[in-house]
Amino acid sequence: MNRFLRYKAGPGILPLIRDEGLRPERVRVFAGPAGGPKWFISVGFDKIIINNRFLEKSSFERVLLAGASAGAWRCLAMACEDPLSAYENLRLAYSRNVFTAQDNPLTVSEKIRANVQSFIKERDISHILNHPKFDLAIHVVKSKNLAASENLKLEGLALILSAALNSLNSEFMRLFYDRTIFYTGVKTPHFVSSGFKGLVAKINQENLRQVALATGSLPYLIRGVSPISGAPQGVYRDGGLINYQLNQDYCPGDGLTLFFHYQERITPGWFDKKLSWKKATAQSLDRVLQIFPNEQFVKTLPGEKIPDREDFFTFANDPDERIRRWDQVCKTSELLGEEFMETVESGRIRDRIEPLCS
Repeated sequence: MNRFLRYKAGPGILPLIRDEGLRPERVRVFAGPAGGPKWFISVGFDKIIINNRFLEKSSFERVLLAGASAGAWRCLAMACEDPLSAYENLRLAYSRNVFTAQDNPLTVSEKIRANVQSFIKERDISHILNHPKFDLAIHVVKSKNLAASENLKLEGLALILSAALNSLNSEFMRLFYDRTIFYTGVKTPHFVSSGFKGLVAKINQENLRQVALATGSLPYLIRGVSPISGAPQGVYRDGGLINYQLNQDYCPGDGLTLFFHYQERITPGWFDKKLSWKKATAQSLDRVLQIFPNEQFVKTLPGEKIPDREDFFTFANDPDERIRRWDQVCKTSELLGEEFMETVESGRIRDRIEPLCS
């Protein structure tokens, strides 16, 4: 079997995995990064752990599914009544989106809303809220000051200012956005009590789809969501602005965070993408098992690249070609799922694990 995956573990779990491999009983958190269409690289991995009920074998009473934007949608699909069907509905809805020069934030928002409704059916809402094994933590931000405006000029100015100030210190982001966690379950997520700075609100029957829409509502391109039932008054937007890939210690205790990523670098916030010095903190990586494809695998993909949001523009006049390429990426990603399961079940992960450093 080809070796297309790399495995890295934080210092808190590296000795454990070298000793016993990866046992599903140890998984306490599944984390999904934001990143637009890049999530298609995860399809094969996600489907195989759904098929094998990998997360449900955890010895922890509850497993937390946490993420922002597309990562949150993956988590929501996994918690639906028929997760494989929901996941495929999500994949199809997202990949078949077609945007034109006539679109604006309102029309794009309606298309994203239709995506959410396509994979979260009415019956799924109750199932997600009362899931026998999974709790969810969906990252959203509540916009403030200029960032709360739906006037594109003011919203654009807020983006410029927040990007500039973030390059100096990420704490300045709090001038524009409040980190917000929407959660399911009887208790607030265990990481919230460990230095989390932000708002916390419960997901309920009325707001679940609102939260799902908000976590993927990128500023300037998509309208914010306001109001959200049961949450403080305000305009809510894409949680990836602050929690883009991994910017949170999800396991402040025991267990591990399973984190399938589309690349090696872990970027804390959306504005940090081009700031090479911005890295995930050592604390947030301590108990993380990061899994990601190597460069050899990426070269097997159409155009030798992982899908990204630029594909919407590159193939604006040929959306069928974009969709064909994205479908091929999803199909090819099945190799990653198969490799992961073989590496875990054979115990070979013990020999392939590398240290995860920030």
